[in-house]
Amino acid sequence: MTAPAPFSRAAAEKRLGPAAVEAIHKVVDAAPPLRPEQREQLRAIFASARPRKPVDVRVPAPRAA
Repeated sequence: MTAPAPFSRAAAEKRLGPAAVEAIHKVVDAAPPLRPEQREQLRAIFASARPRKPVDVRVPAPRAA
């Protein structure tokens, strides 16, 4: 199984088309702002999320020129 391609907003907008993207923008602009407790719930969800597979966070040493 291959890894999915990284998300590309431009590619997603191209797939959806300009009419769908414009409709999405209108819906988002018309939505009321999140209440503080809603924002805190979202923060908690993302703070508790874990990667699906381990990620190597080491930065490789620079190569000699």
